[in-house]
Amino acid sequence: MNHIKIDLERIVSDIDRNIFSGNLELGDKDPRFAYLDIGDSPLADKSSLNSDVRSALERMNLATIRFPGGNFASGYRWMDGVGPRSGRPTRHDLAWNSMIPNQYGTNEFIRFCRAMKIEPYFCANCGDGDMREASDWVEYCNGSGDTALANLRRKHGFEAPHNVKYWGIGNEVDSPGQIGL
Repeated sequence: MNHIKIDLERIVSDIDRNIFSGNLELGDKDPRFAYLDIGDSPLADKSSLNSDVRSALERMNLATIRFPGGNFASGYRWMDGVGPRSGRPTRHDLAWNSMIPNQYGTNEFIRFCRAMKIEPYFCANCGDGDMREASDWVEYCNGSGDTALANLRRKHGFEAPHNVKYWGIGNEVDSPGQIGL
């Protein structure tokens, strides 16, 4: 018969903090959910981060959080979630069969991550998106030169690059809920 012995005193190595991460489902569906930066949640603190969410995330001590999350990533158009909220289009999301107002996007997510001291992890649309869309998002977030997309980020109020380190190509690409399969 096999036996397993657990020795709590023996440490083989440190645990890499990056294995502790999370996924942010789109927050603009329910203002009680997370950080919306629109100030209409009774739970929001002065930075519009819901206090109950902040408390839970602080206890988890996550290294990274991915956005967008779940099957939603397979149809997410990042350009719909930047710029003034009044100009952002509402779109029908094919993965969730719901209307997405795009009031929460790239820059709101960056503010959320920086406030929580968590590294942002963006997941590029691998469903109905393409390589150009993904590389444009990287340029918007991380570009430092005098390019159209870096200048667009500056126009949106973010002079310095976001310096996003972590990027994913698609999410749950084998799921039947994915767009483009």
